[in-house]
Amino acid sequence: MVYRLLGENGPRVSVIGYGGWALGEEGWPDVESLLALRSLEEAFDRGITLYDTAPFYGRGLSEERIGTVLSSVRKQIVIATKCGIQWDDSRIWLSLSRDDILREVEDSLRRLKTDYIDLYQVHWYDQKTPLLEVSKTLQELKRQGVIRHIGVCNFSVGLLAKAVKWMDVVSVQTEYNLVNRKAEEEILPFCQKASIGFLAYSPLAQGFLAGRAFDPQSYVKDVRKHHPLYKTGQWRQITGGKEEAFRFLLRAEGVTAFLVSMTKPSHVRENVEIVEAFFSS
Repeated sequence: MVYRLLGENGPRVSVIGYGGWALGEEGWPDVESLLALRSLEEAFDRGITLYDTAPFYGRGLSEERIGTVLSSVRKQIVIATKCGIQWDDSRIWLSLSRDDILREVEDSLRRLKTDYIDLYQVHWYDQKTPLLEVSKTLQELKRQGVIRHIGVCNFSVGLLAKAVKWMDVVSVQTEYNLVNRKAEEEILPFCQKASIGFLAYSPLAQGFLAGRAFDPQSYVKDVRKHHPLYKTGQWRQITGGKEEAFRFLLRAEGVTAFLVSMTKPSHVRENVEIVEAFFSS
């Protein structure tokens, strides 16, 4: 496995990270619980050290599974989780108020079975809490040692430019893949100039780039029914495959690591083999 520093002052992470969204199962109809848990063990055994999750993934289930399976190797891995998405039995909303962040981080610590979070990320900006207030809360948590590094997800370049003035941002996470290269316009160049790490999520466009089975007529809840590729019909014209998609990101200048869902041990083995073959060729 190959490892890189996440930004100038961030942790050292594997170039392929374990994306924990599907681990929460909600919206991913083909996830088998037992295999998903085994995939976490396989990922660690294969040298993957970066595990990205969020409270919203399965309403805490993803965090709980990572905490349960990987607690014995806690000091050898980098756990990245997030704040900002709130929910109850009837609705979902965004909030980055101080009280909500403090509550969320405590809940995440409990579920992850840890007393610190390596990388704590703003999941989505709520457009109402002053960014300075968000920054002060996160910086306070960092000073206390509750979180070790701060990251942001899905930020525009304008919002990111403000954020780096007020808090120690080591990484940006946004969608970047063969069919969505918008990050190349502003975000990636900004990160390179500012020595900020870049984490690419959805490297396979939620499975479309890997040819993952998809039935648009099914009544089963599937997150891909909300994906722009489905809404525009472009998913039917996708060519290429997983190896091409991964190699694109491994070659991309400024990308520190990419995050991919791996809910079966066989997925982990195949993905790691592609990465290791790239660096050995």
